[in-house]
Amino acid sequence: MDKVDKLMSSFPQLRYIFDKRMPDGQKGLYIDRSIYLNPRQPKKELVGIIAEKIGHYLTSSGNITNQRTIESRKQERKARDIGNMLAVSPIELVECFKFGCTTIWDCADYLQISLQTLQEALDAYQKKYKRIKVNELYSLTFNNDGTVSIYKIGD
Repeated sequence: MDKVDKLMSSFPQLRYIFDKRMPDGQKGLYIDRSIYLNPRQPKKELVGIIAEKIGHYLTSSGNITNQRTIESRKQERKARDIGNMLAVSPIELVECFKFGCTTIWDCADYLQISLQTLQEALDAYQKKYKRIKVNELYSLTFNNDGTVSIYKIGD
């Protein structure tokens, strides 16, 4: 099961509709427990789009397509941050480290996500947390420069 399938199966209460009629500029849309997806996008980008739309399902209320109000922009930011954290978990960042990834590009390839999704996930974690204890073996520190330090506990 690839990352897209895993993400969708984590939220089976939602309908995922790949709609060929969506315009090229529209990658996804969330309406009433249905996520409409443009099938003409790379799978690596699809992970971030689905995760963001799930973030809308979890956090948004009402129609926020008009981003002129502060409340709509806040809801959009919150949904994106939650979605980005759904797309990349702290344990997956440790897996990148254990696999030998040394750059953000290596990590994005290993995780099968777009570079943008990974960068936005790291930004979301950095805003919310400074340090996360992943398990009894590893902890992460999210640095102000956008990097992540991974520590093996006890070293």
